[in-house]
Amino acid sequence: MIRVVLLSRAWLMAAASAGTVVLASAAPNTGAADPEPAAQAYGEVYPYDGAWTFVRIRTASRYGGGFRRRGGGWSHDYPSADINMSTIVREMTYLDSRVRPMGGNVLTFDDPRLMQYPFAYVSEPDEWSVTESEAVALREYLLKGGFVVFDDFFGYEMENLHRQMRFVFPELSYIRLDGTEEIWDTFFRLDAPNIYLRGPNKNGTPEFWGLFEDNDKSKRMLSIANAQADIGDLWEWAAEGFYPLDPTNDAFKMGVNYIVYSMTH
Repeated sequence: MIRVVLLSRAWLMAAASAGTVVLASAAPNTGAADPEPAAQAYGEVYPYDGAWTFVRIRTASRYGGGFRRRGGGWSHDYPSADINMSTIVREMTYLDSRVRPMGGNVLTFDDPRLMQYPFAYVSEPDEWSVTESEAVALREYLLKGGFVVFDDFFGYEMENLHRQMRFVFPELSYIRLDGTEEIWDTFFRLDAPNIYLRGPNKNGTPEFWGLFEDNDKSKRMLSIANAQADIGDLWEWAAEGFYPLDPTNDAFKMGVNYIVYSMTH
């Protein structure tokens, strides 16, 4: 089991506040298309060397060009969110020097290299259209111990995630979480049903849904879905103070819990 150490709340507040040097600065939110992401977004990845690496999944979009002209919402908040979450994990756990500090890899679900990493993050699954090869590979990845976070979708968009995951696990369904699940107490103790994640332009009450082995909440969670929430956006803008401090802290705490859970289950 990975050993973890909890630093002070004051440190987390400082790490998530505006101007903190350990966090990456996101591009100005001008409304224009962001510059093209780094080369690894298009296939070049860091080779596996045993370091914990943040993995973002590049999904096929149903909408063609998609968000920010990068081919779909999979790239929303990239790469600052990935870098900032990696920095928090590096600074707050005993993984420390074994965490790749400057973000990580962008892979597809059917890339065999995904099996080298226990944690994967997906942004805007409302745009996702799973392929046959992805469905087969994702099922194998999750059953062999992988863990996937789906983030940044709202309202009716949850239906697309249900629809796509039925191709992966026809026998399983997402179950709404009530805050008693183990994932809320793997590092930080979080009051999930009442967690505050709203900031400018973020409305609605967050809902968290889990996919469990055998549809049994007492068994391992394979995936978690953050409905009515966008924790990646909070990770991205932490250095600018674009969002209030409390939801930014909560988003980082959730990310740490997710990652620790993926490393210990």
